[in-house]
Amino acid sequence: SGHLDRTLIILASEFSRDAIMEGRPGEQVKDQVDQPDIIEDEKFYGMHRHFTDGSSILMWGGGVEKGLVYGKTADERPCSSIENPVVIDQVHQSIYHALGIHPETNYTIEGRPFYTTPDGHGKPIVDLFGNPMSRTA
Repeated sequence: SGHLDRTLIILASEFSRDAIMEGRPGEQVKDQVDQPDIIEDEKFYGMHRHFTDGSSILMWGGGVEKGLVYGKTADERPCSSIENPVVIDQVHQSIYHALGIHPETNYTIEGRPFYTTPDGHGKPIVDLFGNPMSRTA
């Protein structure tokens, strides 16, 4: 048993941004590329400002399946999730699941329970976990 068997590492951001220099709205930036409707080259990733319907999170260790790519976004605008869409609550509960924190865990503050997931009903993305023992929620 190695350190990554009991350690979960996560690399995430709030959303994706493009790799194209934009400048201010309505102004052209020197050497700015046109923004296409279809991603044909890596430099078009995100295509414009925020890529809010798709993002990437890297997770390794903690029982997460090695080499798994979960979900897919469309190559054309608006680059929405087209396979296994995920909402942030599922990400949170997957992290809590890997850490052994039950979805009904809550902390009472000023007489009101605060859950780790909405109302304690969160569901992890069980397909992320390679160990069948990790798949029981």
